[in-house]
Amino acid sequence: MSRPPSYWASYSSLPDQDYDDKNSYSVSTSPLPPLSSTSTIQSSEPKDKLKVIDSESQLPSSSSAPPSRLKIFFAVASQILFAILVTILNKQALNVVRAPLLMLSLQMAFTATMVKVYWRLSSNASQTLHLSSVKQLKKFIFVKILGIVSKTYCLSFVPVSFYQISRGLLLPFTILLSFLLLRQKTHIFPLTGCFLVMLGFVFGVQFEQHVPFIGVALGIWSSFTTAIESVAVKHYVHEFPTFDLIYIFATYMSAFCLCLSVFSLELFNVVKTVSGAEVTKFSLILLAASCSNFYLNIATFTQIKVTSPVSYMISVAARGVLQTIFAVTFLHETLYVNRIYGVILILGGTTLYTLAKERERRMAN
Repeated sequence: MSRPPSYWASYSSLPDQDYDDKNSYSVSTSPLPPLSSTSTIQSSEPKDKLKVIDSESQLPSSSSAPPSRLKIFFAVASQILFAILVTILNKQALNVVRAPLLMLSLQMAFTATMVKVYWRLSSNASQTLHLSSVKQLKKFIFVKILGIVSKTYCLSFVPVSFYQISRGLLLPFTILLSFLLLRQKTHIFPLTGCFLVMLGFVFGVQFEQHVPFIGVALGIWSSFTTAIESVAVKHYVHEFPTFDLIYIFATYMSAFCLCLSVFSLELFNVVKTVSGAEVTKFSLILLAASCSNFYLNIATFTQIKVTSPVSYMISVAARGVLQTIFAVTFLHETLYVNRIYGVILILGGTTLYTLAKERERRMAN
């Protein structure tokens, strides 16, 4: 399999859907004249008509329909549900044992194992890419690992009710990267929504007194890495099978995080300081989080495949309200005034941006 081109360049030219290049032709069943140096085949069609037929044969067939609204809704809803579950469960696990690298290593090992089991039990699916394909997928693996590790470290330093605000610059970073790398321009009206998102971030951070500075810094950094991830993954999900991508990046990420956990002495500190009761509680929460994370990977890849990067970012921002409600309900976190206004402004700006982009799309069509 040939090495895929750079994802930034390829994404800008990536088609919305695949087409079937095969065309149907009517072929005469009458016998052909004998072949000889003087024999010719006469066409009953005019030359101009033949040219039209030949040019039409180059057009793609419309038999491949775009994803249905039901499929898009199911993909987005599943991604939001499992993302909230993973966030809540990961935060609970980190509250018991603060070892983000070890947690990610075990989760990714579980995900890779589940994919292997699926291939073993399924009669219609099989592995097409092997671990040696890392050279083809090195950019994809790097971006995924960077994004997930950044989000997890941010979550370990901030409460879930503030997690959405700390990563509030997700949409502005996506728009900026789309302009710088894909040359996609955004008009003034949609940028008004982006301004509200930035205002929500500033308002939520400016008056926050219960979160360390490193949590805010990691939120900004993870927003940037997630914006890169959303655009980069869009290319690869169209080029390679979903389960193969999940298996390869989960396997390498598990090994990478385990090595970092050992060399950073995180694993050593866990073994030295954590009690048996804490290990048991951490393991049970981690098992539930790993199951949710496995389905989250499938839902995320599916959503990115059937939606645009900006739509993906919008769903990420929109689930902040539900995530905050879950944090207050199940984790008993305190919802301060600045967090309430910050989430409202971020969600309102995201909604305004969505409506403006949809209006532009309809006017263009």
